[in-house]
Amino acid sequence: MIIFICFIGCEAAGPKPPIELPFAVHKAGATVTTEVRIVEARTYPFCLKFMYEEKNFVDEERVHKLVGGHQKNKHGKLVEPGIPIPLKITVSAIESSGEKILSEEEFLAMGQLGHGINYYDRRIGRVYLPKGLCRVKVLCQKDIRELANTKVFLGIYLRESGKI
Repeated sequence: MIIFICFIGCEAAGPKPPIELPFAVHKAGATVTTEVRIVEARTYPFCLKFMYEEKNFVDEERVHKLVGGHQKNKHGKLVEPGIPIPLKITVSAIESSGEKILSEEEFLAMGQLGHGINYYDRRIGRVYLPKGLCRVKVLCQKDIRELANTKVFLGIYLRESGKI
């Protein structure tokens, strides 16, 4: 009976995707670290969500210029890439025997994935997360002063659209 209760407690630890967390992506060295419970081992889309004031077209245009567009030229390059954001994502498995780093990948997030009523999304990349409890750490590798006045969230989603 005690083992069963412990098993349920261990299984319930950590939120499941989709999740969004505030991220001070304008500062070099800024990190977001979270534990996440993965029910299905697969790649998950990681995105950045850049917020702007709803119905404030000046603020929306400011954020749009920072994020960039989604159109590509005939060579497959973004026409408006926006400000590049270099990130490093580390994934660790949390097991009863301890924590084990599974992967460390660097990404250069550019361009726009989509937008909503008061935000623009930017794809970081797809990251493999194994079944079980994981620790995910995302590190910003560069100061980006232009983003200092923009509220940004890191999203780990179930599908590419970036919607929860």
